[in-house]
Amino acid sequence: MTSCDKNTRIVVRFDEETRILIARAAELTGRSVNQFLVYAARKEAIETERQAPQVKVGRKSADRMLELLENPEPINATLREAALEHQKLAHDFKERRVLKNA
Repeated sequence: MTSCDKNTRIVVRFDEETRILIARAAELTGRSVNQFLVYAARKEAIETERQAPQVKVGRKSADRMLELLENPEPINATLREAALEHQKLAHDFKERRVLKNA
């Protein structure tokens, strides 16, 4: 993470309705608009990070995953059959919906 002092600025543009809403909310909480925006953005950022899925893997596992993503193994016969069956079922389902809605 980069280091920021309290003088770091972020410029945000929004419509008048949003500006009024934010100003009213800031006033209701006893904060300045700037304080309110920082508070709200920080709160949302913390919640977003909390909800984000996190997977921790060792270096060896990470290297193996990247290798498989870059050079996937060939699809075996069982997986190929399952994919084709899924494709057929999805197509049949879509056709039934179209006929039902017609």
